[in-house]
Amino acid sequence: EDEKNMGAAILNIAFLVSGLLMLPPVVTIFGKGLQASPIDGAKELIGAQNFVQADLDSPLLAHIFWIDWGKNVMITLLCLAAVFVFDLSAKRATALIMIMHDLWACVVQVITPIGGVKPWPALDGLFSNPVLLPIVGGQLFLLTIGLLTASGGKAASKPKAKGK
Repeated sequence: EDEKNMGAAILNIAFLVSGLLMLPPVVTIFGKGLQASPIDGAKELIGAQNFVQADLDSPLLAHIFWIDWGKNVMITLLCLAAVFVFDLSAKRATALIMIMHDLWACVVQVITPIGGVKPWPALDGLFSNPVLLPIVGGQLFLLTIGLLTASGGKAASKPKAKGK
């Protein structure tokens, strides 16, 4: 029982920290975006050297950054809901889905990296984006540890019959 509670606590901590890791991009994009363009916030997060003038003038890219901002807000809220609302089975499923999302972000960063580095088969893209490893890597590590330590499934949450 104590192991189950410890694993659930670790998963809660993983969700809480994962949600908090999303706040810097959320605040930066929102703050800069209201003043001029969300691309200004992205330049601060990713590095201005990764943008060309066409990027800065692109309404499509600004649109995509606002959509990505909304996704980041949703991830933050999902993490908080997982901590305060979800049962253990829902937390485990949410952690697995977030791990898959984070792995996809790493794959994209390797296939089409930013920062002027070589794409696949080189893995340089994992290190060229300054926010990838701290945010996505942090989430991957924490959620994986939380998922592995939290006993799950319906069988684990059923109370044992007394007297048997």
